Amino acid sequence: MNPLEKLLAAGQTAQAQAEAKKVLARQPTNRDALVVLAKLALLEGKLPQAEELVAKAEAQGATADTLLVRANVAAQKGQLDAALKAYQQVIAQDSRRAEAHFGRGMMLIKQDKAAQALEALTKAAQLDPTNAVFRYRLGQVQLEAGKDEEGLATLREVVAQQPRFVPAYLSLSHALASRDELTEARRVLEQGLKALPRHPRLLAALTVLAMALRDLNTSYKSASALAAQRPRDPDAQANLAQLMLARGQFQQVLHLCRTMDSLGLANESLKMAEATCYEAEEPPAYDKAVAAYEAAMGLAPDGWRAANNLGQLLLRMPSEQEDQHLPRAVTVLEEAIRRDPKQPEPHLNLALALARSGQQARALEQVKKVLALPLSEENPVRQEAVRLEQALGKA
Repeated sequence: MNPLEKLLAAGQTAQAQAEAKKVLARQPTNRDALVVLAKLALLEGKLPQAEELVAKAEAQGATADTLLVRANVAAQKGQLDAALKAYQQVIAQDSRRAEAHFGRGMMLIKQDKAAQALEALTKAAQLDPTNAVFRYRLGQVQLEAGKDEEGLATLREVVAQQPRFVPAYLSLSHALASRDELTEARRVLEQGLKALPRHPRLLAALTVLAMALRDLNTSYKSASALAAQRPRDPDAQANLAQLMLARGQFQQVLHLCRTMDSLGLANESLKMAEATCYEAEEPPAYDKAVAAYEAAMGLAPDGWRAANNLGQLLLRMPSEQEDQHLPRAVTVLEEAIRRDPKQPEPHLNLALALARSGQQARALEQVKKVLALPLSEENPVRQEAVRLEQALGKA
């Protein structure tokens, strides 16, 4: 692996880009630099730029690296056959390129060729066992193929090897919950929160699961029966949607939410459930999730939850520019507080947003408001506020 690729593999994208541009300034036809810049363009969704760069790199002849970029471009365009052909060409040149086997597997999944996809993803994971994404996808496909024990084992390996890889915790928890192994599903989420304290997606999943733990089977059956009896009752449908989320039934929840929306019967809870489904997609449909939360805010003008959740989403959304979504997150969280000043979560989330934006004094002011609320010492919001107060005091 050349030095530029090493920077890219380490996640140092800004440095990789800067170094690649320096190389091209000296050597305009340097293939390694052109390929790295093409990969970075792909990460940013700039397909025409990626194609232009890889074309320049291929002026000296196609290689496994340029073919991989070609395959990724085709995949992002939805050209499955072209992408699959390119991945197979890479494998023909170098059968040990794990990313080619992985890409081939992902294309085969989209073509509903589960058995072949499973074989390809297994090969990718064998060739690069430390790649969390490869093993994660393998676990998902194993579960979809009905190989439950293998899938659960693979996801547990991902969690053990990469304790900060959030999707593995969520998929493993959902898989366990779908088997009615709710206590174990909760343990998985709690394990994730030890590695990533107060992670919003893990907290949200744990909250839903905790509700379901009272008795998921009975609750689900009762909610299903009530929803069937009251097909135009938004509250009954929203209750069912929450229980379906606990079981990882995202597509069913999305269908339910869209149906109620088409009937003009959506409410705040249903739009929030819809937003959760969009964020759970791979890759996450952030724009749709934001729009769903905005709709939820409009449906409940006095409700604070949708505004608070939208603020959290904006804080964790990736962006081309660092902290691009921070100003809007601050505004939305301030709105959540305006709607219900006694709720501790928006105050804490606003404090976190202000701290990230360098407004330490205002952040500390929000923390003190949280600590002034009647919360027990064991309350996780209070505990997080205490930790943030200490961190701000050291800053």
